[in-house]
This record gives sequence, structure tokens and C-alpha cells, in this order.
Amino acid sequence: MRSINLFLCLILIGASLQQAHAAELLTDTKSIIQEWVRVEQLLSHENQQWDEEKASLNDILKILSAERQELNRQITLAQEIASRADEERSILVEKLSSYQEISDLLEVRISDYERQLVLITAYLPQVLQSELAPRISRLNSSALGSNLSLSERTQTVLSMMSEIDSFDGRLTLTTELISNSRGEPIEVRVLYLGLSRAFYVNRNATTAGYGVPTDTGWQWQSANELSANIAKSLDIYETRLTPQLISLPMQVEQ
Repeated sequence: MRSINLFLCLILIGASLQQAHAAELLTDTKSIIQEWVRVEQLLSHENQQWDEEKASLNDILKILSAERQELNRQITLAQEIASRADEERSILVEKLSSYQEISDLLEVRISDYERQLVLITAYLPQVLQSELAPRISRLNSSALGSNLSLSERTQTVLSMMSEIDSFDGRLTLTTELISNSRGEPIEVRVLYLGLSRAFYVNRNATTAGYGVPTDTGWQWQSANELSANIAKSLDIYETRLTPQLISLPMQVEQ
């Protein structure tokens, strides 16, 4: 009997121990589950946060990629512009060099023309010298080393040459004072045949003669026997007479 009671006691003690162990296992299991749930929640939060950060990073990468493409485009454009600028600069340098050569050559030519025009001036009729007086003054100042630009000097030379050439290609009628054989000034009408010859006669056709250019100015030679023909020539020139042949000496002694 006593042995049975002892066995029963052992069984009860074993059952109690098993219950206690089961309760402890249940508590541990609940703790593990709670920890697992917390870890899962933390992982879910981290994943969500990573997804958001990844989307933000992708947006930043797209912006940076677009900026890099635009920067590369601008660099390429700048290189093309720089290349064109170098080409244009090279062309301009070549043109400048060519212009400088032309300018140097023009300087030599204009200086030569200026010297020739200074010499020619003495051969010009007084009426033409009067028309060219301002340009002759610039020509002389240029010869003395004035500050006239090459362009101004060129314009002066070309305009003078044009005026002289125009006068040489036409007949010109003027009124001038010429000294007679006694050295007295008389008013006469002068018909210039270009720059080679001129014939003069007074109003009443009593005094006449001709003129030729020399290095000291125009020299006038009396030839009263030509007065009638010279007077007719002037009348024809002024259309008071119909055109007709008039004999005037072209080979004259100077």
C-alpha cells in the first residue's frame, strides 16, 4: 500500500514537472514569435524605406544623366564654335596679311601718283587749277608729311586724275586775262582743246593768239591773224553759227 502511494506521488510529481516545462516552452515560444514578428515588421519598414530611397536615387540618376547629356552637348557645341572661330580667325589673319600687302603696295603707288600730280599741276590751265585748288592743297600737304589717311590720299589722287582726264577729253571755253605784246592785261575768251592747245580772242576780234602748256604754266603767243577763225570757232562752239570746217594751226612754235 505504501508502495502504491509512493508511485502515485511520483506520477503526480512527474505530471507537475511536465506541466511546468510545457508552460515554460509556451512562454519561450511566444517570446520567439513576438521577436520574429518585430523583426519582420522592421524588415518590412526597412524594405519600404529602401524602395522609397531607391526611387529617389533613380530620379536623381535620371536628372544627372540628363544634365550630363546637356553638358556634353554644350561642350560639343562649344568645341564646334571654337573650331569655327579658329578657322575664321585664321581666315581673318590671312585676309589682314593680304590687306596689309595691298595697303603697302597702294601706299607706294599713291606716293608715286602724288609726285606725278605735283609735277603735272604746273601744266594745267588756270581754270582747272582753280577747280582743283582744295585738292592741290591736300596734295601738297601730303607731300610735306601731313596726317592724311591713305584712304583720304587715295580719294584725292583719284578725283584729281578723274577731273584732269575729263578736262583733257573735252573743249572748254573760259574768260581770262592775258597780257598783250605791251604787257597790258586784256580780257579774252579762251577755248581749250583738252590740255594740249588753247586759242584766245578778245570780244571785238582784234587780238588773238594761242597757248601751250609748259613746266612754268601756260605760255601765250600773239597771233592776231588768227582772230577771225578763232572767233568763228567760238561762235560754232556756242551754237551761234552752224558747224563748218575752220582752219587753226595745231603745230605751233613754243
